[in-house]
Amino acid sequence: MLDLHTVSRAVGIDVGGVKKGYHAVLHINQRYHAHFHSTDPYALAEWAQQFEPNVIAIDAPSMFSLKGGSRTGERDLVKNGMRCFYTPTRAAAEKSRFYDWVFNGERLYQALAMPHFDGHSFAQACLIETFPHGIETAYRQSQTQVKPSGNKLTRRLSALANITAYDTQHLTNIDFIDAALCAVAADHCLADRISIYGCSEDGFIIIPRFC
Repeated sequence: MLDLHTVSRAVGIDVGGVKKGYHAVLHINQRYHAHFHSTDPYALAEWAQQFEPNVIAIDAPSMFSLKGGSRTGERDLVKNGMRCFYTPTRAAAEKSRFYDWVFNGERLYQALAMPHFDGHSFAQACLIETFPHGIETAYRQSQTQVKPSGNKLTRRLSALANITAYDTQHLTNIDFIDAALCAVAADHCLADRISIYGCSEDGFIIIPRFC
């Protein structure tokens, strides 16, 4: 049995729409340990929290924009060469079905009921926002690979395998691969190897540092 108080535990979660649900991957000491899928945010939260994770990294906006069509962290990411979706105000998002997955992410944050990263410390277990495309892009930038090659699945698998010498045999689809990349971001938080984008007003976005 695992001694939950002497190992690092990181969970990464990919968020889809209501029908697609949530895909999660658990890392123990920076290595794959288990995965889980559910369309129920409370079932996902129960699965994740049984492991007492130090950090849970979620591929979904942690907040809506308070003032306009995007958040500070999203604009900062774009300035650093990481393309991403923009999150509008809640009122604007409610007018488009495109943002259904963002509301599904909000349900997960609520179900997990853990503190959000405060921009300073990982002294207590917390939730962070991250996203796989940014992780992949940051890795390529660290390798001076400016232009991606191959399709999304190939690129993400390659990044994951090279970042961690990852055993990907358990990751049966792109959603679990993205969840694993999110778990990598959580691992990097515990190692203090991260770049922080955004602000407390409309949310922090965390991307691993690879150099």
